[in-house]
Amino acid sequence: SGLLIKYKFKFVMFPNEETRDIVVSGRVRPEAKRFETAQETRKIEDVILKHFSKELVGVRTNIARSRRGGAVEENNFRIMLEIVPKEKRKRSADAIVEQLKAKTKGLKGFEELNFRKSRWGHSSGSAIELLVQQNDDALREAIVADLMKKMEEHPSLENIEVDGDLRIGEYRVDINRDKVKRLSISPVDIASTFRAALEGSVLYEFTGAEEDVQVRFTIIDEAKDDIEKVLNLPVENKGNYLVPLRDVVYVQKVKVPNSITREDLKRTTSIDADLKENSKVTPLDIAQYFEEKIFPKVLTQYPTTTVSFAGEIENTRESKADLVSAILLVVLLIYVVLAVLFNSLIRPVVIMLAIPFGAVGIILAFWLHGKVMFGFFAAIGALGLAGVVVNDSIIMLVKLDREYKKDKEKNQADQQIANIAKTRLRAVILTTLTTVAGILPTAYGFAGYDAMLAEMMLALAWGLLFGTLITLILIPCIYSYLKDFEHKLNLSPSG
Repeated sequence: SGLLIKYKFKFVMFPNEETRDIVVSGRVRPEAKRFETAQETRKIEDVILKHFSKELVGVRTNIARSRRGGAVEENNFRIMLEIVPKEKRKRSADAIVEQLKAKTKGLKGFEELNFRKSRWGHSSGSAIELLVQQNDDALREAIVADLMKKMEEHPSLENIEVDGDLRIGEYRVDINRDKVKRLSISPVDIASTFRAALEGSVLYEFTGAEEDVQVRFTIIDEAKDDIEKVLNLPVENKGNYLVPLRDVVYVQKVKVPNSITREDLKRTTSIDADLKENSKVTPLDIAQYFEEKIFPKVLTQYPTTTVSFAGEIENTRESKADLVSAILLVVLLIYVVLAVLFNSLIRPVVIMLAIPFGAVGIILAFWLHGKVMFGFFAAIGALGLAGVVVNDSIIMLVKLDREYKKDKEKNQADQQIANIAKTRLRAVILTTLTTVAGILPTAYGFAGYDAMLAEMMLALAWGLLFGTLITLILIPCIYSYLKDFEHKLNLSPSG
């Protein structure tokens, strides 16, 4: 079991075996507007409704929207499929994804199509979420492009996407300070002229029937529908001479995001990626590779940049640390309670020997079921098992303490312990079977499958079964060893 847990098992926050949500994302031709994109996505929607209607609860399509609410390019789309629970369909979520790929393969008009199952606890649906934090927009874009290239080269990653915002055109106006000073023009007048031309200057306001009405002074629309026309407008200097705006300002057209995402006061861009099907690596393996091989080079070249993993990877690392603390705390509390109840420091140890053997049962059961990705909920089940599996040990030990009578002969003592232990066989078996019978249906989805609870119940059921079988033999043997040790002490010269 130790070898299995070391070389075969990997801890993953959310193993992602089953799901009720499937996501299809992609893009059409670059010049397409959002209405044209919507028309193209109807082809995919028609395929979904034709071939998957019996397994479908609903479909929702987002056009020109990112996964976190900000706008993206208008040729982007995202289709979310909600499918019925596992027990109500014949095909697995993986099989549905594969058939969806096959049915949409021949559709024309799409430059890119990505398919993924949603992952528990992660809004993007992707296993990998990489955050690049840098306030310099141009520098951040260069770093993102470099990291995307590295991610595309990794053999276990696919569907690499940048979760960015829609970039819109913007005019930046700078004042020609030399001319402004020479022509005696106030920068305030320049700003007022631009404001009056574009949005108007409020001359006065009066109270209407329901709200205040502002009367604005501005120019006709035909004179401000182009930046060149606006630059022809004159601005007055202190000598009452009129000078065209273009003579006193510099205008630069740039592309800027329509919104800014910040993490810890730094502008942030997110890169998402999926693990390829049948990939044997976990999100933690990917994170370790990039942190050891890629990030040092990036940080050496761009020292003011922060690069980190978020989402599932961050949650998994926090959970692993919390899990170790929880295991230590559970074991300590169980020992303290048993020590107080039995007024002994040795007997709690004997009782708690069932816990590691229960853990062995979990490891073997998961390995035989092909579940080598050990998830968060399976860990919760293992913690719960620690408190349940000791019950049978307590029943056995209390019975032995109550009926055992000291005997000088070792063989007779062993026979006495065996006779007492077998009287507890029915009680121990019944206690275990009733508990296991109550949780096995949930573990295997006999009355409804829940991927979140299934792992937890599977860990409890098989850990308890294995721990109980070991307890029936282990506790009497340990008890015999302790009595044999006491017997030798009594026969020693000092005794």
